[in-house]
Amino acid sequence: MHRIHSLDYLKLGLAVLVAFAHTYWLQTNMTPRLFLIGNGLMRVMVPVFCIVAGYFLYSAVARGKGVKWLWRVLALYLFWMAVYFPFWLNEIHGLASLVKELLWGYFHLWFMAGILVAGALLLVLRALGRVLAPAYEYRILLGAALVCAVIGVTLQYMALSGVAQIGVKKFSNGLFMCFPFVTIGYLCGRRVARLGTLGLPPRWLVLSLTIGGLGLLMIEAWLVQARWTDDVMLDIPASSYIAAPALFIATLGTRLPAPPIRLDPISAGIYFMHVLALHLAHALGFTHLMDLMLFAVGLPTLVALLLQRLPIPGFGKPAHRHHDHGRDTAQP
Repeated sequence: MHRIHSLDYLKLGLAVLVAFAHTYWLQTNMTPRLFLIGNGLMRVMVPVFCIVAGYFLYSAVARGKGVKWLWRVLALYLFWMAVYFPFWLNEIHGLASLVKELLWGYFHLWFMAGILVAGALLLVLRALGRVLAPAYEYRILLGAALVCAVIGVTLQYMALSGVAQIGVKKFSNGLFMCFPFVTIGYLCGRRVARLGTLGLPPRWLVLSLTIGGLGLLMIEAWLVQARWTDDVMLDIPASSYIAAPALFIATLGTRLPAPPIRLDPISAGIYFMHVLALHLAHALGFTHLMDLMLFAVGLPTLVALLLQRLPIPGFGKPAHRHHDHGRDTAQP
């Protein structure tokens, strides 16, 4: 697969938004209007990252390297869990708590744990479909993704309404959140591989769905805060199933010039390192938003630029500059 520069720009922008979200500026200054941003528009971030991961997973599977892709995600996850070990050490009180922490992931690394679950489940269902019902392989994947999506959104709204005491990890996880979106990306990858960009929906439709989907995210967030106040969190908006695929396809169909420098190590650096940078900023007494963003984005960018030529997980220099997207994994 050739390098798709628009996806590089998208991943960089989303990584910066993730860093911004973890400054907790929105939570500290929460108002009904900011709720529409933090629990509306910005809730498209994780779904889009999952779709991107699924898109590249298809490329790996098509080359017979699906399992290798999964092992690479696992290596990334374990590497960064080891880096952040001092921060989650206090949560370990025995073997059971260690296993639980490794399964869920520390803070932002839950996404990597979720991608592992989603990718493994997709590969298993694909293998079963090929053995039991080859003609229905992709229908099985799509059906399983639909069931998981409905369960995830339903559990979330049950928790919000107080019908049942359901913790956020029960629905914001690899099965009920990541898997449906990874499957969407996987099926997008299959369609593009078979038909090229001509297989994408009409441009006017994609842009309309993107704008409409983002609008629905804000409407859904407004309804949630109007019903349950702005003290709650909306982790999986139902409208993200419109907004995220539409935004991804719109980006995929947009041709942008090659950046002057590689962006993928920078977006990966911001995603993996911004929490470390924010800890450093707070330790040094910086609390202003601009200062926190300078640390969260600027410091990882600087480190990524220095390390991108070394074989560091998430930063290693690919063998070929313009033909390396087939190796891309779940990282931003």
